[in-house]
Amino acid sequence: MKRTLLTVSLLGMVLLTLILISACKKTEDKNTIIKGTAYFPAGTSGDLSNAKVSIYTSYENWNNNQPIKFVSVSGAGANVTFQIDEVLSGNYYLDVWKDIDNSAFWSVGDYVGWYGSGGLGSPDLTEFQITDGETLTFDIPMYIFAKGPGFPARK
Repeated sequence: MKRTLLTVSLLGMVLLTLILISACKKTEDKNTIIKGTAYFPAGTSGDLSNAKVSIYTSYENWNNNQPIKFVSVSGAGANVTFQIDEVLSGNYYLDVWKDIDNSAFWSVGDYVGWYGSGGLGSPDLTEFQITDGETLTFDIPMYIFAKGPGFPARK
């Protein structure tokens, strides 16, 4: 009787352990991903290698260049790819920037792009939402920065 009770208890603990391990594995499999391409439109040339793709939790954080997460692009030339893994669920803004002169500020000649609409004279970043386990894909057109009226002073 004691042996049967011990066997049942051990089997119960093994089963519970397997259930917990299985539940943990399912959580690990839910990778939330932001991926896409950054590209210069036809007729514009430039090498986007080493450009930085960043996500921000607010427009203010974007304007102050305070990303919550960033990666370097993959590839070279006028068309590159990116992937940001293990993104937390939430609302974000996204930009792509290659700091040509390493000034740490957007300056003339830098390559810039963002998720949204508008051009260099009137950019309009669009906030997006991502949920746990989701993959979002973006195509980001790039511009060669030339500071002009109406463009925010971005660090």
